Parts: sequence; C-alpha cells; structure tokens
Amino acid sequence: MKEAVTKLKAEFNAKLLYWNNLKSSKAKAAIILLFLVVIALKVFTTIFTLDWVASLFNV
Repeated sequence: MKEAVTKLKAEFNAKLLYWNNLKSSKAKAAIILLFLVVIALKVFTTIFTLDWVASLFNV
C-alpha cells in the first residue's frame, strides 16, 4: 500500500512539473479543454448507456 501511494505521489509530481514547465497558455488551454471533453464524453456515454439498459427492462 505504501508503495502504491509513493508511486502515485511520484506520478502526480511528474505531471505537476510538466504543467509548471509549460510556457504556452494555448497548450495549457488545450489540455484543460481536452480534459473537460473526456469527462463530458464519459458522463454522456454513461447516461445514454444506462438509459438504454433501463429501456430494455421497461418493455
């Protein structure tokens, strides 16, 4: 468990270092937009899938 937490902290620090080294605000905006799009896609896909499954049992 301790190794997993250490690995997670190391990965987070690496991502934070990458983010802090980005000088381009366009690149930062693109990464944020991509992150939001992926989250929105996962949410909408889950909603539509569950709606479809619910309609199967509604018959």
